[in-house]
Amino acid sequence: MNPSIRARDFQTGRWINLLIENRQIAAVDRLESTPSSSSPDDLFIAPAFWDLQTNGRWCVSYSSPDLSTLQVAEIVRAQGPLGTARLCPTLISAPTESFLHGLSTIARACDEDRDIARRVVGIHLEGPYLSSLEGYRGAHPLSALRDPSWPEFERFQQAAGGRIVLTTLAPERSGAIPFIRKAVASGVRVALGHTAADAPTLRAAVDAGATLSTHLGNGVASTLPRHPNPIWEQAALDRLAASLIADGHHLDPSTLRVLLRAKTSSRIILVSDASPLAGMPPGRYGAWEVHASGKIIVTDTPYLAGSNQSLETGINNLLSLGDLSISEAIATVTTNPARLLGHPAPSLEPGRPANLVLFHQSTTRPTPAIRLAQTCVDGRWISAVDDAPSPWS
Repeated sequence: MNPSIRARDFQTGRWINLLIENRQIAAVDRLESTPSSSSPDDLFIAPAFWDLQTNGRWCVSYSSPDLSTLQVAEIVRAQGPLGTARLCPTLISAPTESFLHGLSTIARACDEDRDIARRVVGIHLEGPYLSSLEGYRGAHPLSALRDPSWPEFERFQQAAGGRIVLTTLAPERSGAIPFIRKAVASGVRVALGHTAADAPTLRAAVDAGATLSTHLGNGVASTLPRHPNPIWEQAALDRLAASLIADGHHLDPSTLRVLLRAKTSSRIILVSDASPLAGMPPGRYGAWEVHASGKIIVTDTPYLAGSNQSLETGINNLLSLGDLSISEAIATVTTNPARLLGHPAPSLEPGRPANLVLFHQSTTRPTPAIRLAQTCVDGRWISAVDDAPSPWS
């Protein structure tokens, strides 16, 4: 593609020319002082997405004891056609040796390939320090769940080459509060998730430095007290941002709207929570299965096992509520996750990395919607696809 791109700024609707050189935005020329009438064929341009929770793809889990560097590279690159230029490979609860293997394999993939290293903004550990209670643990294997151990976490961080930037835990586990303090002091962000904690414990975790609720509204028992419960308590804590899985299965529209209004758009982070079965056709795969609807569950249970939908789907489900502009919705996959991890907000400014999405804006729906056309990852353009076949099939 030509290094000079003409499109509408996603925030203002004004036409701009954007020049890309050496993987960066070299110049931005704003062509109009006011927007002209729009056409469904118009392309809009925005920063590419950040996904802080993606667990694998094509029957491969980042927690697998057989994970290879080739698989890491293929799964990471597969996010580009989905609009994502920066991501956190996410390991779910597993035995110690599996964790160490997964972390060291991701680290080697980054060390061997600068492209992968740029895309991997850090590693997210979702577990193994989560609630052991049925329902709250979700799809996490009971045998792998345990109390936080700082020496064990240091082994994990060493295996990862210092790349762990986010960890999700249940603050009611023994030793969790001092663990949070140590993790935060070391530069790791701490999220609360798969937790049955009461209000005082949740507040103590926030006081210790926790800053995020992982997939709020999920990872809880199917039967809860009306109030208080871990969902409402976390929703009410203004110092916690919240990641949400808006794939149409994890949260119904009313719950999504309530959580959005509780947190406001500036504290919402959309995540794909891409399952290791993402990209697979309907069917049963060991203990998990993919429904024809795209829902992924632990077989013969009501428990979801990650998602099979992209962040584009999540953005459009968020937009369908009618509460947000496209600019505000895109911030939930750009500005907000970057800020949580301590990075500058992605923007269309000279000198910033050329990580961009081009999309069409629907004008036929009652609420706005986007349809991805292309993604630019570090200066290289990729056509958008709903999904791609496994390179190993």
